[in-house]
Amino acid sequence: MVNFLLPITFFSKNYSNAVAETSSMIAFPFFVGIILVQLFRQPGRLKSILPSKTALALAGFFWVLQLGAMAWSYRLTGETVLTSGLIHSVIVLTTWSLTVYIAWATIEVTVTSEQDEKKFVKSGLIALAIYLLLVVLPQILVTLNVHRLNGYVNHLASLFERRWRVHGPNYDFYRKGSYVTSQHRVNGFEPEAAFLANLLGVVYLPILIGLTATGQKFWNWTKSRRLDLVLNVFFALTLFGILLLAKTTTGILTAVIAFVLWIIWSKGGMRAFLVTMAVLGILLGVAAYIKVPTVHNLLNQFLFAKGGTDNRLGGTIGLLLTFLTHPIFGVGYGYTSFFTIQNVPEYTTRNYEFQHVYSQFGYPNLSDLLGWFASFGLIVMIPAIFLLVRLVARTYLVRYRLNSMNLSAEQQQWTRGLVASFITMIILAAFSSIFVIQVFLWPYLLMFFFYRKHMIRLEKELK
Repeated sequence: MVNFLLPITFFSKNYSNAVAETSSMIAFPFFVGIILVQLFRQPGRLKSILPSKTALALAGFFWVLQLGAMAWSYRLTGETVLTSGLIHSVIVLTTWSLTVYIAWATIEVTVTSEQDEKKFVKSGLIALAIYLLLVVLPQILVTLNVHRLNGYVNHLASLFERRWRVHGPNYDFYRKGSYVTSQHRVNGFEPEAAFLANLLGVVYLPILIGLTATGQKFWNWTKSRRLDLVLNVFFALTLFGILLLAKTTTGILTAVIAFVLWIIWSKGGMRAFLVTMAVLGILLGVAAYIKVPTVHNLLNQFLFAKGGTDNRLGGTIGLLLTFLTHPIFGVGYGYTSFFTIQNVPEYTTRNYEFQHVYSQFGYPNLSDLLGWFASFGLIVMIPAIFLLVRLVARTYLVRYRLNSMNLSAEQQQWTRGLVASFITMIILAAFSSIFVIQVFLWPYLLMFFFYRKHMIRLEKELK
């Protein structure tokens, strides 16, 4: 069953807005079913998915604080379309919490050995290759004006594309049948191009960086380690190319940071190859920026001279002021929109999107990092950051104690690769959280708990 965990997450369409997005995706009942089947087959694993007393205490602490913050904010705002509402906020936060638990429990009952770990990663990469071939490649061709594929792309989008709510004909990203045919940007099944960039850059690219940096033999059907390396490098470079073709600031910056991390993790000939690629890429990029109008306009539009940033700037300032005026407990989940609109600078509101959408239906969090601080406050965020930093430190400790463990060279390479992948994922997720990333979606949670499970397994072996 481990072979189906990551593939099912590509179908990200949600079928209801009454609950958290993840709990209205097809992955939700699928993972619940997997947990039940695994427990039926191996009842002894029930103990592995019972939260510890510490976990329950932290969850209780979080919920008490959030209920208090939401009640306090509701007293100020009352019932308004600019918030999620008290009852709805509780329902959505409850289903988000349930999502986290199910993702953790799914990994606990399915990934129990190194063999399971490799199956998990291989199935994800194979599914990604199919996804790129059947979904992303046709979308790229549509953006290059191959209009004969419009019907195919629109049909897939009608079945599987996750979409934002539509607020009138002038604010419909999918009015021509799909995001791609309407916006001429690649998005896979995600609601926008930036979310595809996050999925590829934060979830899958770190895996390939870890595999190639350690030069390990991963695929059973390749005849040599060298062929394995060439295949994985080609796969990684394909993802870098798609990040650039997605035409989004997030994709371009993620590609740059990920490539730097790839160079840092690599050694010897692999590092020399990547440095050479980087130098050639910079030279070609500069030449194309100067000589090729399409490249010049693309980089200006999404990087150097990006326009239409008033709402992102205003939203960021509004969230920051919301946090600074409610630093300890935050304003509660679902209430940042009301306070952001109160704090947004007036000069950033002179645009259609703010006047006809955000001010009427609510201001979304355009910086997830600031959104977390504004919603949950320092009393939640400081312990959360501490726990994450401690996990990273434990990961490094395991890495440096590998030689003292009774592991084969292949097993050590596997762990070193996963350590590189995990740290890369954390860095890229932290960067992307400056913008919007939605780290509580299924693929991010599964990968996080997958890495965590591997480190805990090795810690037990060390003891």
